[in-house]
Amino acid sequence: MSTKPVWVFQPGQSRPIRCGELELEGGVGLFRYDEAYLKAPGALALDPLAMPLGSRVRTMKETAQGGLFGVVRDAKPEGYGLDLLASISKLDPSDHLMVMERAEGDTIGGIEVCEDVDAKISFTPPSSDELLQALESVQDARPSSDAVREVKGIHGTSAGGERPKLTVVHKGQWWLAKLQDRGDRPHAPLREYVSMRVARHLGVDAAEVKFRHVGSREVLLVRRFDRRVTEAGEVTRHLYASAHTVLRLDRHVRGDRERSYVALATELSRWCATALRKDVTALRRELWRRIAVNSILGNGDDHPRNTGLLHDGEGWGLSPAFDIAPYGGDVFKGVHAMDISRSREHPASGATFNLVVAAPDYGYEADEAMTFIADARAKLPGLWRNELAAIGLAEDVILPQEPVWLDTPAPPQANRARRRP
Repeated sequence: MSTKPVWVFQPGQSRPIRCGELELEGGVGLFRYDEAYLKAPGALALDPLAMPLGSRVRTMKETAQGGLFGVVRDAKPEGYGLDLLASISKLDPSDHLMVMERAEGDTIGGIEVCEDVDAKISFTPPSSDELLQALESVQDARPSSDAVREVKGIHGTSAGGERPKLTVVHKGQWWLAKLQDRGDRPHAPLREYVSMRVARHLGVDAAEVKFRHVGSREVLLVRRFDRRVTEAGEVTRHLYASAHTVLRLDRHVRGDRERSYVALATELSRWCATALRKDVTALRRELWRRIAVNSILGNGDDHPRNTGLLHDGEGWGLSPAFDIAPYGGDVFKGVHAMDISRSREHPASGATFNLVVAAPDYGYEADEAMTFIADARAKLPGLWRNELAAIGLAEDVILPQEPVWLDTPAPPQANRARRRP
């Protein structure tokens, strides 16, 4: 049996406190809060439903996801970050606790699982200038991802996803730098930058982004909303839970009925309706706008790990939107990675009829939803051109995909058979 302490950053604090202990054996996880933490003033539950606080110490059990509780898995390196860490540190990527022990101190959210917490606190990301300089030195025949390995002092990254990325310091704050990889479609960082900017203009609370390029190589910088560097230079953190965690999912299976925005809208009441935030209508409306804008922009990679909740120090709410990365070309066919409506026949369709019929589940009236979609669709070409012009690029460098899927007609008897989220 392997055991590690679990640490949590309280709101506004730059040093974590030990909150409990995690044991893993045979794909089963056991977690216990420390008695001292349960009695500490202002103690926060890491997950208010799966890992609630109590008046006494008790053991909680997790059998899904290799025994990792959802919020713990959210903090563990995955994808590109895990591959890089395993390669540089010679780790077995299936040894979850050792991976979290050796991971850099740039984990997502406000949780660390490790013995040496001082190593996490002392971690300082490289600067964005250092990354750009490393990128400039990469030969044309080599992929941009090689620059990540050449940045001084980097031993890996805790960022997930499949594209090469790492945390950098930019203008005193922490940002996530995302690079073009060999397997990406042309201008992937630029397309994501423009889409994130357009989404903000269309009323979505999207994370702040910057665009940089070194010759023909592109870099997207996304402001990390789970970190804040104070004027004194101390780094504070916020708890984070992905939609994958909130929905209690296990594996990534496209088409799984549990992968549902409608279910997520329902869960907002359980996670976010605290004494300080009883009305979640505004959050549900924001969620619907994100769904609609994802559809208008052609982003079908809106899977449960690309949406999440953030604890702002007072309560849980939606994190800023991120990873709005349309495929481009004619790749997206109007089917999303998560169900949008309760329909049995076309739950993941991004067509206008499906967005509108689902709108009341998110606090939008049908007429209001129809107006929003029409208005956003009409504004898209102009907003897209303006964002390219603002960084000195011609409008034909990348073109938005015309959202013809929005016009897909509702099939006969559509939406009569509705299911529960």
